[in-house]
Amino acid sequence: MPRSVTVDEQNPTPESTPPEPTRRLEGLRRVSGWIARNAYLVLIAGAVLVLVRAVEFSPPPEVRVGQADVGSIVGDAPHQEFSGDLENPQSVQVRATLRLYPDNELPVSAPDPDVDAQGRMLSQPVVTTILGMNATIEQTVRLEEGDLEVSLAVNATPRLDRPQRKGKPAPPITLESEISVKSKRTPWWSDQPEERVNLDSRAFLARVEDGGHRVVFTVDDHLFSLDLEVHRAFGPLPESTLAGGR
Repeated sequence: MPRSVTVDEQNPTPESTPPEPTRRLEGLRRVSGWIARNAYLVLIAGAVLVLVRAVEFSPPPEVRVGQADVGSIVGDAPHQEFSGDLENPQSVQVRATLRLYPDNELPVSAPDPDVDAQGRMLSQPVVTTILGMNATIEQTVRLEEGDLEVSLAVNATPRLDRPQRKGKPAPPITLESEISVKSKRTPWWSDQPEERVNLDSRAFLARVEDGGHRVVFTVDDHLFSLDLEVHRAFGPLPESTLAGGR
């Protein structure tokens, strides 16, 4: 005898699926459970990001400082001129011009008025000495709101390139120079400052009277230039000037 078929058997109802809010709640519970079981991993990852400074804050474009003229923002140090009246024929003046630039990729290996105008002249001392005697210049610069301290020391000794001859023009000057740059920074996680030697050089600089001599160095991301120049009294030197001989 044929079996009668009901409507439910003709169209069986598929397995019931949990509603969407229930699935989301279950997913959140799983994520919360994983975080609870592995909370230490989250803390470690956060500490690593802080230590390597992977998390950085970038100000919005409307307040970001671009490649501006640093000198026009904060002002330059007073310009110091050489003396036009040096009574002692052995007198020599040494001038050291220190500049800080806003971009550490600027081409500053040689003096350029347009490029140098973008920087800030931090100092320009002029020291008077005599041939064969050392002139010392020491400067300290604080940057980054005082967190970074840069110390510059220059020892410059002007000497005659060759002995002076009676009735002959004065020989050129060779400048014996020792330049030292050191930096000091105290990290936020320590009370002990970290000190570094950024530059330590010694050289005999020839023809420095013609156009000076430039030294370029960096401290962290800060670019500096140091220009050494000499100026002396004109006229032949007496034969007794032996201190300037090398």
